[in-house]
Amino acid sequence: MENNLSISNYDFSENKKAQEPLLWIGLVSIIMFFAGLTSAVIVSSTSAAWKIFALPNTFWYSSAVIILSSITYQIGFSFIKKNNLKLPKILFISTLILGFAFIYFQYIGLTNLYQQGIYATGNQSTTSSSYFYALTVLHILHLFFGIISLGVVSTKSIMNKYNSNNYSGVKLSLTYWHFLGILWLYLFLFLSIMMSK
Repeated sequence: MENNLSISNYDFSENKKAQEPLLWIGLVSIIMFFAGLTSAVIVSSTSAAWKIFALPNTFWYSSAVIILSSITYQIGFSFIKKNNLKLPKILFISTLILGFAFIYFQYIGLTNLYQQGIYATGNQSTTSSSYFYALTVLHILHLFFGIISLGVVSTKSIMNKYNSNNYSGVKLSLTYWHFLGILWLYLFLFLSIMMSK
């Protein structure tokens, strides 16, 4: 019985160790996916059919929000490592709210583009508008997984599941969230340049 229990604990420990490499494999896959899309944008921008358009200011607001969310998440994580378990609850929930605020500003920005007659598909769409919608929406879809992980981390933090000796779940979620923030800043800078050509 004791042997079975120790084997079970060992397997669980090994699974936890395997989570970080799996996360990085997933991140590399996402990088390759978006690298392929942005390469396609560069090739398409050389055609005569490429049409530029101004990006609504709400995309700047969403960029500021996602930077702020990474800061609040990082600070919360640093408090967990110091075994200060009160402030992280507030900071993690704040990060979750900022995550939803990012999605809200993205939605408003895309709505503004639609109202200006810049469409994702159809006869009135252009190559540039289709790529812009595709890249932003695909990023938002990846962000939903970050929102889910943030919800789990916030809930577990409220339940005092984390401490200075047990924070691997927070670290994995934080890594993914930072990655999403960096990815959006890259996409936004890239698209801003491509839409001004």
